[in-house]
Amino acid sequence: MTRVFLIRHGETEWNRLGRLQGTSNVKLSAEGIHQAHLLAERNPFHHPSAIYSSDLDRAVETAKILAEKFDLSVAKMPELRESSFGDWEGKTISDLATEYPEEFGKFFTAPEKFQPPNGESFLHCQARVVNALSRIIDYHDNENVLVVSHGAAIRLMICAALDVPIHRMWSIAQFNMAVSALLVDGESITVELMNSTAHLHTF
Repeated sequence: MTRVFLIRHGETEWNRLGRLQGTSNVKLSAEGIHQAHLLAERNPFHHPSAIYSSDLDRAVETAKILAEKFDLSVAKMPELRESSFGDWEGKTISDLATEYPEEFGKFFTAPEKFQPPNGESFLHCQARVVNALSRIIDYHDNENVLVVSHGAAIRLMICAALDVPIHRMWSIAQFNMAVSALLVDGESITVELMNSTAHLHTF
């Protein structure tokens, strides 16, 4: 069996401002760096053998903090990038609702039909990230692996694991620095953990 921990990167300034990031190369904020260190110290991982990351800075910065904890190197995979939001990147939700009312309606209500101007459809993004995830699983049989990616990308991976249509992707929460876990046993995938941020809180 292989256990894959899906980790959303820490907070960025654009996250805080509510701006769509997509493939824009935004770095972690001071809070995001703090979040990554909290996960490194309070992690639920058991002897991970590898760590993979989107090649975007916010994911790589997160992955490097985790990798240092476990004395691992970070393997960058462009295929784990966030969905490209094209002309919408850098804009806020309120901007989009005003400037692109018809197209923006599909973003939440019909994501399976959504594609921003000069951007990527969620259908294409899901095929890309699931293919990358499958290759990682094949390469790490009976190991624990960390995969650092992005909000929509991880939602789409979890949809595929649960055989849930993309139409329901926004029903899956993915907070900054959240951890989800997939247990892979042959053709069977069990979602063991979803959107956990327990490591960010003091109880």
